[in-house]
Amino acid sequence: MSEPSISVLIVDDHEVVALGLQALLDDEPDIDVIATAGSVTDALAAARRHAPQVVLVDYRLPDGTGAEFTRRLHEQQPGARVVMITAAADRRVLGQALDAGCCGFVSKNADREDLAAAVRAAAANDSYFTRDVLKHLVHLRRFEQVDGGELSDREVEVLQLTAEGLSPEAIAEQIFLSAHTVKNHLRHAMAKLDSHTKLDAVVKAIRGRIISID
Repeated sequence: MSEPSISVLIVDDHEVVALGLQALLDDEPDIDVIATAGSVTDALAAARRHAPQVVLVDYRLPDGTGAEFTRRLHEQQPGARVVMITAAADRRVLGQALDAGCCGFVSKNADREDLAAAVRAAAANDSYFTRDVLKHLVHLRRFEQVDGGELSDREVEVLQLTAEGLSPEAIAEQIFLSAHTVKNHLRHAMAKLDSHTKLDAVVKAIRGRIISID
C-alpha cells in the first residue's frame, strides 16, 4: 500500500505564479496541491478548511507578509510547516521568516527538483535552504558563534555536506554510510552545538568557522 501524499497549500497573490508552482508539483506522485490562495485572509481560511501538511507562501501578499501569515497560522495550527517563497535572499525577510517559524526557503525560480525537495523536507519536520540563503543567514545576530571543538571529524563532514545542500541520503551515498548513521551524526552535532534544527546547527558551524560555504 502506497504512502499518503503530502498535502500542500500554495499562497501567492499572482495566479500565474501559483499555477506555475502547482504545475511543477503536480508531476510529483507523493505531493498533492490541495488548494491555492492569494492573501493572508484567504490562506488562513484555506488552511482551516484543508489542514495542509506544508504551506508554500510568498513573502509579499496584499494584506500582509508571509511572515505574518506564518505567525498567525501557527497560532491556528501549531503543527503546520511553512516554506517561504522568495524572489531574492534578503536578510530582513529571512530573519522575519525564521522568527515567525518558517522551516525553509525556496526561490520563485526554483526548478521542480528543488521545489519538491523543499516540500518533502518540510513534511519530514526538516528544514530546507540553499547556499545563497546560508550566506545571508550567517550575518543574522540571532545565530550564536560557537566552538566546535567537541565535534568529531565525521560530524564536521556531515555538517559540511549538509551546508552544500545534500540530503542525508545523498550524504550517505557519498561517504559510504547508511542514511540512519548520517542522521545520527547530524543529531549528535546538533546536540553539541545546542541547536534544535539542522539549519541552526549549520549556520552556527559556519559562524564558528567549523565549516565553510565559500
